[in-house]
Amino acid sequence: MNSPHMDYSLAPRASGLVSWLETFLVTGLTIGLGLWLTPQDPMQMHGGFPWTILAPLLLGVRYGFVRGLLSAGLLVLAVFALRYSGHAGYEQLEPSWIVGVLVCGMLVGEVRDLWERRLERLQMANDYRQYRLDEFTRAHQILRVSHDRLEQRVAGSDQSLRSSLLGLRERLRVMPEQGDALLALADPIVAVLGQYGSLRVAGLYRVDDRGERVLPAPLATIGVMGSLDTEDGLVKLCLERGELVSVRQELIDAGGSAQFSSLQACIPLIDAEGRLLAVLAVRQMPFFAFQDRTLSLLALLAGHIADLLLRDVQVLQLADADAQHFTLQLKRSLVDVERHQLSAGLFAFEMTRPNEELTRLLERSQRGLDLHLPLRNNRDHQLLLVLLPLTSPQGTEGYLSRINLLVHEHFGIESDLDSLGVRVMPYNLEPDEHNGLRNFLFNECGLNDQQVAV
Repeated sequence: MNSPHMDYSLAPRASGLVSWLETFLVTGLTIGLGLWLTPQDPMQMHGGFPWTILAPLLLGVRYGFVRGLLSAGLLVLAVFALRYSGHAGYEQLEPSWIVGVLVCGMLVGEVRDLWERRLERLQMANDYRQYRLDEFTRAHQILRVSHDRLEQRVAGSDQSLRSSLLGLRERLRVMPEQGDALLALADPIVAVLGQYGSLRVAGLYRVDDRGERVLPAPLATIGVMGSLDTEDGLVKLCLERGELVSVRQELIDAGGSAQFSSLQACIPLIDAEGRLLAVLAVRQMPFFAFQDRTLSLLALLAGHIADLLLRDVQVLQLADADAQHFTLQLKRSLVDVERHQLSAGLFAFEMTRPNEELTRLLERSQRGLDLHLPLRNNRDHQLLLVLLPLTSPQGTEGYLSRINLLVHEHFGIESDLDSLGVRVMPYNLEPDEHNGLRNFLFNECGLNDQQVAV
């Protein structure tokens, strides 16, 4: 309350009776001093300067129009009283003095009231802004505390999403080929999906080899899940469509979802080849997490996990481990393009002339999510395949512009990829374009199915 922004008055304010009493006292003191100091002209009407006018000026500045006018009126009344009492100095009155005293008292008081009204309006706006600032400060402090707690939870967690997927991959690498990968990794799979989907009650269930029936016994669960009803409407719809299905939130709120299914969502583990391995049945998840963004994240994670579990025979035939990884990510990008409309781009840089310096420059230009695969095509030229996941056609153009800029900076402004003997072949991944991709890789780039398997 003592903050400077709360003090909007021109002067300390006296309330009620005190201000009126002070008006009479100051005016009376002025008249008394005039009678004592200059009894021949106590109101300073005929002097050089009317000092008694300071009383209405002071009271007008301090308390406004009414008190200033009252003080000026008292001075005028005092002049008339002295005249009627027979004072020799006021036989002839000065009309200009009377008008001047009244005008000065009113004018100063009015200006003071005008500025007080303006300041009060500013204070009202300031109070509102202060209220919003206090509200924002409280919200900021809550968010800050929440962020600190989240940081503590993340810092205390020994696994991130990337490290969890890498951990699954490392476990698969050491597993025998005849081992049941799904059964062995069921618990960590459910833990990863449950963490990033905020699942409360869910279970992982195996699908038979034909992909037509879900086995009721759970492989791993979160909460009390138990056996799954294989005739559940949501489960049957998930198997039929081969994609994530969920009950609409409006149906859950209305209580009509129980007639169709006891689940909220059903997430299939389908690899890039469309093979169904298992189903994650979600019976309960928080309201804030039951949205398209979270469900899409679960579908993407389930797809990547299925890619790890169902190792591609074609990919395993590739002798190079880098080629295997590149092919898996290329197929994953194709699935993301078809099912989730997540764009991706592919570039092939064919070196018609050997240039080790340019090769190193292209390798150093690799971004965080990009994948590079150096190969040699059937034209006996060195070729660099660059996969740009989650990149739109405009993004691929920006990538090529960045490469050209690096070439200009490194080899000179007059140099470009064409002058250095580099043939650039771009390709944007689109839905249902497997034949086009094969034609691009095998015909335009001059590769074979022992180098990239699509």
